[in-house]
Amino acid sequence: MLEQARKRPSDHGPTAELIDHVRTMAFEELPAATIDRSVDLVLDHVGVALYGATFEWSRIAQHLVESERCAPEATIYGGGCTSIRNAAMANGVAGHAIELDDTHDESLTHPGCVIIPTALAVAEFMNASGGDCLTAIIAGYDAQCRIGAVVGRSLVATGLHPTAQLGTFGATVASARLLSLTERQFHNALGLAASMTSGIMKFTEDPDSTMVKRLHAGLPAERGILAARLALEGFDGPSGVIEGRYGYANTFARIDDLSRMTLGLGKQYEVERCSIKLYPCCRMFHSLIEAVTDCRQNEDFDADQIQEIATFGPSNMVDGHMIYRPKSVLAAQYSLPFTVAVATIADPSQPESFNSAAMERSDLLSLSDKVRSTIDPELQALYPEKFPSRVEFRMQNGSVIVRQVLDSLSTPARPIKRDHVVEKFKSVTASVLKSDRQEQILGTICSLPDLPSIRTLTDLLGDDGRH
Repeated sequence: MLEQARKRPSDHGPTAELIDHVRTMAFEELPAATIDRSVDLVLDHVGVALYGATFEWSRIAQHLVESERCAPEATIYGGGCTSIRNAAMANGVAGHAIELDDTHDESLTHPGCVIIPTALAVAEFMNASGGDCLTAIIAGYDAQCRIGAVVGRSLVATGLHPTAQLGTFGATVASARLLSLTERQFHNALGLAASMTSGIMKFTEDPDSTMVKRLHAGLPAERGILAARLALEGFDGPSGVIEGRYGYANTFARIDDLSRMTLGLGKQYEVERCSIKLYPCCRMFHSLIEAVTDCRQNEDFDADQIQEIATFGPSNMVDGHMIYRPKSVLAAQYSLPFTVAVATIADPSQPESFNSAAMERSDLLSLSDKVRSTIDPELQALYPEKFPSRVEFRMQNGSVIVRQVLDSLSTPARPIKRDHVVEKFKSVTASVLKSDRQEQILGTICSLPDLPSIRTLTDLLGDDGRH
């Protein structure tokens, strides 16, 4: 009765409707396909993050949290234990370390690198079951991706990074589920989360100092836990925080129509609308890579026969991505000319194709200089429902080789099966895990729906498998 008495008018808008959905979601009522997809996404995240944990930016984050000597509440991937907030932050950085983490195209966000490390950290602390952890992940994806589907494009247009901004909502919901927040506390947590969102796109314009993007997964993961735990302790925040004159959507994106946020609640789960990345570079380039690859596989020509490589796509494929001399790994991964060169004469599926040695290869740089890009109105009209592109290899003899790809492999339109996800997991972890540990982790993740304790998994993710 007290909970009902404290309801306010703003408790009945789209934010309240979304909260009611994610708060009351029951694992046993979720479709089998939704659960299977969430397992795929956990498997993908863990593989990418265990490999990502070996990179410099991940090690900096790990060293920082280990140096704080916090209570050992949750596992650091490939390391020891720390507080749940610090673990989520460090593991979020690792999950976003190499541009191989999943994407939700409509929201323009990477949900897995934020929500999954958050859920694993809180679930480990609470000794939650695998089913409870998966439910929190599915709920977090629904929150982040639905809000993002409303505002994502506008955020990018104003220079805000959607993953950094919207990940806070996804992480908050996943945490709130596992901490068993009440309805009022859910409202408070989301109200607090809205004031914790941050992250700008300046990294796209810097060819050198770009580590900050890796932090754009770690920060929202940490803040989501902070928002949920503050709410659990009684710290309140505004309800109906997405809608209204000073709500998140209007403040950051000048948007009033929030209908997409609640469309098909309980019928369409956003985990099923996510893409698993097969190339360690900007998601906007994936169809372009496949168009280039198709040309190379089906036409006989050498790189020195190319006069110009003309590329066409939506504005987000072009804007901020025409760096011809990248000086950092992220700049290479965000460079359209460099990525096209890699796809033409190297292997775009390998992270090593974007490392410092690759950036010094004269053949790649010479070919990059031949790349031009144009915004195509017809392809623009398909975005963001699709991330389409077209390439034209204009040869010195006057011939033109053309390919267009509307949906790249592993998108919802062209989904991949569990076997392909397992193959990616084994590939990215080959250098960091022994084969027996690979199989242990694979088996444990695939059995998550029936796992009594998530600690069976998290024990395998630390440096020695023990706390």
